[in-house]
Amino acid sequence: MRTMTRQAGWLVICLLLWGNPPAAANLYHWTDAQGVRHFSNRPPPDGADATVLVEEIPYDPESDDKRRAQEDAMLRESESAETQERLEKAERDAEEARRQAEAARRKADQLEKELEESEEDRSYGVYYPRRRPPGYRPPGQRPPGQRPPGWRPKPELYDPTPPKPWQQPRDSSPRGRDPR
Repeated sequence: MRTMTRQAGWLVICLLLWGNPPAAANLYHWTDAQGVRHFSNRPPPDGADATVLVEEIPYDPESDDKRRAQEDAMLRESESAETQERLEKAERDAEEARRQAEAARRKADQLEKELEESEEDRSYGVYYPRRRPPGYRPPGQRPPGQRPPGWRPKPELYDPTPPKPWQQPRDSSPRGRDPR
């Protein structure tokens, strides 16, 4: 219920503001005999010393057209300056790209010439294997005796039968022997 009254109140305020646009007029300020300050768009009563805070400026279509023409001219001028700057930047970028392409072309020609010279010196008749230093192993191979990471010995199977006396290892310590 409360929200409906609030909504209705806002609706009334919006309609009042929308329906009655504020009129442009002079705004007066004065102080009466009791010392109360007044602000109004109506002129003060006779004998009050009033000051005009805001003067109404009447609409003049001729001056408005001149102002719009000036703004349009300024806008066109700024747009043409921006367009000119963009064109100059594009020309600079194109020239830089031409220079880089020419440098790349020169480098490619030089590399091609070096390749032709190096191909003239090659002999394809005999293959000589490359000598490797002692202890060399190809990448990815482990040295002999080294186990891979995470390696564990395989567990022995459990045999529930006890070993026979002749299968037990002999104790070679002096304590286990009979001293006789």
